[in-house]
Amino acid sequence: MSTPDRSIHLEDLSRTFRVGSSTVHAVQDVSLTIPAGKLTVIRGRSGSGKTTLLNVLGLLDRPTTGSLRYGTTDVLRMGDHDRDRFRRNEIGFIYQTIALVALMTAYENIDFRMRVAGAPLEERERRVPECLHLVGLSERATHRPFEMSGGEQQRVAIARAIAHRPRVIYADEPTAELDTVTGIHVVAIFRRLIEEEGITVVMTTHDPAMMELADHVVEMENGKVLEHADDPV
Repeated sequence: MSTPDRSIHLEDLSRTFRVGSSTVHAVQDVSLTIPAGKLTVIRGRSGSGKTTLLNVLGLLDRPTTGSLRYGTTDVLRMGDHDRDRFRRNEIGFIYQTIALVALMTAYENIDFRMRVAGAPLEERERRVPECLHLVGLSERATHRPFEMSGGEQQRVAIARAIAHRPRVIYADEPTAELDTVTGIHVVAIFRRLIEEEGITVVMTTHDPAMMELADHVVEMENGKVLEHADDPV
C-alpha cells in the first residue's frame, strides 16, 4: 500500500490587506511543499510575511487567492464548521506570547486543551502525564505559570499543543523571549516530538542558532519566498 500524503501543499497563495487607501501584499504568490514529519523553519525580517503565512497555514486566516492542501484535503473548500473542526483536531499552536491560563496548573492547562478537543476523561488522564514527561516537566505538574521560568512555561505550552495528537504544530517565534541555551532546548524538544510522535513542526524565527537544527528552511522577504530556500534534508 502506498503511504498517505501528509505533506502540506501551497500553490500561488497570497494574502492582501487594505490599510486606508493602500493595499498591503503580506504574502505574495507562495508555492511550496512543507514535508511531513520534519522541522521546517520560516525565516525573515520583521514584516517579511512569515507570521501572516503561518496564520494562513494554521487556518486562523484565509488567503486572498491560491490553494492550500493538507495531503489531498483542500482545506479552503471546507465549510466553516468542518474547517474549525479540522483546525481544532489536526493543528496545534505555540506562540511567542505563551498565554497559559494563569490560575491553572501545568496539568490543568494541558487537560483543558484536551477537553476542548472532546477527549474523554480516561484518555486525558493517560495523555496529560505523557505530555509532561515528553517535555521534561513531570515534577512541575501542580505548578502554576507564575511558579515556573519562561522556558518551563514554553515547555508547558508545547505539551498543551501536542496533547490532542495534532498532525502539525505551528510555532510563531517560540524562542524569541528565551536565552539561546533555553531556546535550543525548546527546539530539541520539537525534534524529539518529530521522532517519537511523527508530528510536523513549522516555526518562524530570525535566530541563526535555531535554523541550524531545522530540516528545511524557507526564507521570506516582502511577502515572497526566495528562490534559494533550502531543500529538505
